[in-house]
Amino acid sequence: MASNSGSLSTFLLLLILMITVSNYFGTNKIDFKLCETQKDLNKLANTDSILNDFLVQSQKDLLEQVKRGINQEFYQRVMPEVICKDKVRIGEKSDGGKYVCKPQAVNQEDCTIMSLGLNNQIEFDEHISKVTGGKCTILGADIAEQSPSTKSKYAAINGQLFVGKIPEILGLPDILKKSGKSKVDFLKIDIEGGEHAGLEPFIKDYSVCQIFIEIHGSPSAHLKMLQKMAKYNFRIFNVDPNFQCPQCCEYSLINENCMEQYGVVPLGFTIPKNNF
Repeated sequence: MASNSGSLSTFLLLLILMITVSNYFGTNKIDFKLCETQKDLNKLANTDSILNDFLVQSQKDLLEQVKRGINQEFYQRVMPEVICKDKVRIGEKSDGGKYVCKPQAVNQEDCTIMSLGLNNQIEFDEHISKVTGGKCTILGADIAEQSPSTKSKYAAINGQLFVGKIPEILGLPDILKKSGKSKVDFLKIDIEGGEHAGLEPFIKDYSVCQIFIEIHGSPSAHLKMLQKMAKYNFRIFNVDPNFQCPQCCEYSLINENCMEQYGVVPLGFTIPKNNF
């Protein structure tokens, strides 16, 4: 009995020792991990602070370029607000092409593309139809009636054509209503200045995922248009100056509600909401 009792005591002592050692190293391991986590949090906080300072300075630089009034310098100061790693150029390589974020990610079973400003040049429309599987409805509009050849090509890509000056004669909501659609996945705008009056009422009331727009005018006019879109949660992912038109620049933007669908990573706001 004494031998058995001694063996049991030894076993219990060893068990207690093992638990104590285990707890010691476990606790220190947890403390170490907490320490490392705190370091990571501190680094992240510092990174956020640096990023915030950069964004504020970018906004101030942009406003300074508006005062200077030099378009090319203004374009260089417009910074992307999100990252789209899968952006592709759709349409012509020169004037007329637009950068689209991951177009193949659109819901092909229920998608609508609106293309404003055709002038019988529908390379963008044909290309976007191809990369989205040919199932999207494409709504094209221009101030003038298109040629028979363009009409035939448009019908072949599941397109509908509308005629009228935007927005005075033909409003964007009118196009949607006549087509029986209620939302737009991709909105291409190249209407030689008509974008300033026609766009805001539309994006205020209707769902639009991506906008590809050529803005015309002075840096002040560009900023006002970008601020209008920013007000409705559109963020810039590409800036493409038009060297054939010094007062024109192409901007590609995506709505915050669509970022996850197209795999977009947010950076921060570079378009100032006010003039400080």
